[in-house]
Amino acid sequence: MFEVLIDTFSGDSGFWEAYSTLWQESEYKTAFQAPYFLQALIGMVSVGKIMVVKGMKNGKLAAATLFYNKDGVYHFLSDLKTDHNYFVLHKDLSKEETHQYFQEFLSEVEKRKLAFRINSVPSWAYYNDTLKQSLSERDIYYKVIESNPCVILETPTPDELFKATDKKKFRQKLNRLKDKGTVEFEVFTGTEDLDNWLNGLFELHIKRWATTSTPSIYRDDSVKEFYRSCIKSWIEQGLLIRFSIKLNDKRISYVTALFEHGYLLHHTCTFDTDYEKQSPGLLIINMIAKWMADRGMTKMEFGDGGETYKYQFTNYELPQETIFISGKRNLKFILKTNLVHLFKENKKLRQFYSTSIRPLMLKSGFLKKKIT
Repeated sequence: MFEVLIDTFSGDSGFWEAYSTLWQESEYKTAFQAPYFLQALIGMVSVGKIMVVKGMKNGKLAAATLFYNKDGVYHFLSDLKTDHNYFVLHKDLSKEETHQYFQEFLSEVEKRKLAFRINSVPSWAYYNDTLKQSLSERDIYYKVIESNPCVILETPTPDELFKATDKKKFRQKLNRLKDKGTVEFEVFTGTEDLDNWLNGLFELHIKRWATTSTPSIYRDDSVKEFYRSCIKSWIEQGLLIRFSIKLNDKRISYVTALFEHGYLLHHTCTFDTDYEKQSPGLLIINMIAKWMADRGMTKMEFGDGGETYKYQFTNYELPQETIFISGKRNLKFILKTNLVHLFKENKKLRQFYSTSIRPLMLKSGFLKKKIT
C-alpha cells in the first residue's frame, strides 16, 4: 500500500532516521538532499514554514520532499544552497507509485491554493516525464522554463580527464608561479585546519569581488556562519572534499567539491587576485583533474551558472528547468512567472537586467545573491 501525506514539518528524530535510510536507498544520493545538509538548512528557516511531502509504502518512508515558504511561494528547502534539486524517491518505487506521489502532491496544491517555484530541476532525472505528465493532468497553472544548465567534463578514461585540462598555457603559468616560491597542492577530506581554511576562502572571495558590481556575499557574517554549517554537514556525511594551492605559506586558490554518485562536483571557488596573471583559479582545476584521474574518476561537473571559465574545460551540458505551479486564479504569481519567462526568452532584456538592474538590486539589499 502506498499513500501520500503532506504536512507542516515537525522535525522529530524519527523522521530523520527514516529519511537517512531513504536517501541512502534513493537513485541519486545527491549531496544537496543529504540528511545532515538539510538539517543545517533548517537552521536558516522557521520550522513552521517548512512543508514535507511524504510517500509511505507499507508503513516505511519511500519518498520525501522538503519545501520552505518564502513570501507565500514554496521552494525546495535545498534551494537555499544548491546546484540542482531532486525529489528523493526510493529507487524501487514503481512508475505508478511515482505518478501517484506527484498526483496527490499536486492535488493538495490545487486544494490549498498554494504556489511553488521549483528551481534547478534536472531534466535528466528518471522521474521527470512522470512529473510533467502529472502536471498536465491537473486543473492548475504551471509553466516550465529552461534555467542554467549543468556543464560537465566527462571522458572515456581517467587519463583523458587529466589530459583535457592539461593545457600548455597552464603549464607555463604554473612554471611562472613556481618562480615565486614553493607551490603545494592541498587536499582535505575532513575537518583539518577547517577554520583557517574557510577564513582564507572568505577573505579572498571578498577581495576577488570587491571591485565588481556584485560584491561578495561573505561580507555578511551570518552568511559565513551559514556556509560553515553547510560545509561541516557535508564533511560529516562524507561528501565534501577541499582543494587549495599554497604558495610558500599562503593559500592563493580554493575549491570546495562534492562527491555526487560517482563523480565530483566543483562547487565553490575563489583565488587571490594578486596572482591573476598566473591564473591559480584555473591551475587548481588541472590539479584536481590529476587527483581524480589517479583515483579512476572520469567525470567532473561544474554546477549551474554561466561563468565563461567553465567552458574551457567542459565538453557537454545537461539542461535544467524551473517549474512554476499555482492555482489558475493566482494572477499575481502568474504575472511574475510570465515576466520571468519574458526576460529568459529576450536576450537584450536579460542582458539589461544582468548588467544594470540586478547589480542595483543587490547593492540596495532588495535582492540577495545566491550562496555559492
